[in-house]
Amino acid sequence: MPLHRTAQSPARRRLLRVRLHLGVAAATALLASHLDAQTQTASFADLSIEELMNETVTSVSKKEQSLFDTPAAVAVLSNDDLRRSGATTIPDALRLVPGMDVGAVNSRESAVSARGFNGVFANKLLVLVDGRAVYTSLFGGVYWDLEQTMLEDVDRIEVIRGPGATVWGANAVNGVINVVTRSARDTQGTLLYAGGGNVHQEMAGGRYGGRLGENTYYRVFAGYQANDDTPLANGQSANDHWFGRQGGFRLDHYPDPDTHLTWQADATDTRATDSEGYNVNTLGRWTRRFSDRSGLEVQAYYDRLYRDEDNRSRPLSDTFDLSAHHTFGLGPRHDVIWGVGYRFIGNHIEQTTPLNPIQDGDFQRQLFNIFVQDEFKLVPDRLTLTAGLKVEHNDYTGFEFQPNLRLTFKPTKDQTLWAAISRAVRTPDSVDGRNTLGVVVGAPVVGPGAGLYAPEVVGNSALKSEVLWAYEMGYRIMPVKRVSIDLAVFYNDYSDLITFGETSTFVPGIPVGTLVIPWGNSLEGQTYGGEVAVTVSPTESWRLIAGYSLMFQQIYGPAAASRALAARPPAQQFTLRSAHDLTKRANLEVQFRYVDPIDGVPAYFTADIRLAYRLTDRLELSLVGQNLLDDRHPEQASAPITVTSEVPRGYYAKLTCRF
Repeated sequence: MPLHRTAQSPARRRLLRVRLHLGVAAATALLASHLDAQTQTASFADLSIEELMNETVTSVSKKEQSLFDTPAAVAVLSNDDLRRSGATTIPDALRLVPGMDVGAVNSRESAVSARGFNGVFANKLLVLVDGRAVYTSLFGGVYWDLEQTMLEDVDRIEVIRGPGATVWGANAVNGVINVVTRSARDTQGTLLYAGGGNVHQEMAGGRYGGRLGENTYYRVFAGYQANDDTPLANGQSANDHWFGRQGGFRLDHYPDPDTHLTWQADATDTRATDSEGYNVNTLGRWTRRFSDRSGLEVQAYYDRLYRDEDNRSRPLSDTFDLSAHHTFGLGPRHDVIWGVGYRFIGNHIEQTTPLNPIQDGDFQRQLFNIFVQDEFKLVPDRLTLTAGLKVEHNDYTGFEFQPNLRLTFKPTKDQTLWAAISRAVRTPDSVDGRNTLGVVVGAPVVGPGAGLYAPEVVGNSALKSEVLWAYEMGYRIMPVKRVSIDLAVFYNDYSDLITFGETSTFVPGIPVGTLVIPWGNSLEGQTYGGEVAVTVSPTESWRLIAGYSLMFQQIYGPAAASRALAARPPAQQFTLRSAHDLTKRANLEVQFRYVDPIDGVPAYFTADIRLAYRLTDRLELSLVGQNLLDDRHPEQASAPITVTSEVPRGYYAKLTCRF
């Protein structure tokens, strides 16, 4: 069902923006001036580096684990990290994680991946919001402009670099990102914010958290953001201004100390010059704790995604997912987790114009899975072996087996060494595998006979899943009280990579014939490298975080297919963050980023700054500058049917009130 665009004059839009900013800011300041004093801003003194490294993560094995002891390359962005960073979107926040490759494509689209194979639809990274997969099986990847989770309500973002398929299933190949939002019990009261600038022209939103009886909590929230046009390489406007809106609620019920029920839902609406769309979803989860080593969780969600893209297609996708997992102790040395799941996906694609290269199609997919994983304490508190296997069946490629084996060794309480071997698969998406779907990928070429031929890539129902065998090692150490080091290295071996097939067929036509090229499992390759993160706290009020990643990629196969898939990733990336509580009311964060060149994009070095000051104990003013070291720079190479622009220097101011 199409959405309707409305046009306003630039002058009227500017007037509305001014009224919005002034109105919300005035109301926020007025409310704040009448509130009792209560400090809301976290200090580094609240959590030492040791406490941060022992923070609990759940995405590696679907159970609580200490970050320091986890046998995987994991990073956690806390709510405080997000606030201090000045990021307005999840992709921007992910730039803080070593090994993550993030590039802005235009005002609304981002390319996000881990350990290679990046692009607008990076199809080897599984992204979850509270355990709900937002990876789309239509084209593979994530519509990031539809993921407008209010960052103030995010408890943490857990980032796994490397496979997570034994627990999360297909498409968790190069990494897993799980955005974990806060319980309604932890977001009581009111939060309002408003701001704007030259790139992020408008932002406003709020939430209210309340209580229903003794054991039930709720929150409702809504937010809005608008981005201005970004520049093309020639300095002209890309005419890609965008705005998005989101609203929803969350309900958390605690009938007893060991039981938790949650129900949440939200809706997102986005509109840009050449596209519009929406996403609605609802999720329910029941969790029961039987003992310190035993528990049960059941979760179900429904998700609908719709897009209307002038130069691509009009896709609609419905997903229903039901899963359960159970943890229990088996003797004193074995902790076992097992689970089952079912997913139904219904996709529909239609042309936006008669000449659109994406053909109409209706298709469904069902997936069943079962997994089991055992954590075996070979030597208690010293040596642990984790072995697991997920078996999935989908009605496209059949059975898929995704095992992993992980070993953790703790020579001392301040050191952890780990190693892992994993297998993961990426199943073909709808465009890859449907015979009824095809896409024109280039200008006409000269065929073997007279005349021109238009290249067309068509679906292939005989495709196999892409396969990764990953070999990883890591080392974490806290050599002294205020220093931590986290190192990970990897070697990834890929086979059956999906790209253009090796064979093609010329079909004569008037005035232009067709060069039919099927998708095929034509390539194989390797990536290898490592990441390191060093955290130092010179004082209790100052923290430095440095990150460095090194990666190389080799792709083998037909030359044309290799060029199409193997866009060279940045060999090196470097980040440095300085987060400083200047006083009890003021804090400053400075970020530096360096990214090596990729195909079609030169290297760039830039900086972001955020200065925040609590005007009262309830009201905070923050001033943010982004990409400050040049007027503009590109971060992604041009891609077919995608407007690729450059990232301009930006700034914005924001008022936040909590009461």
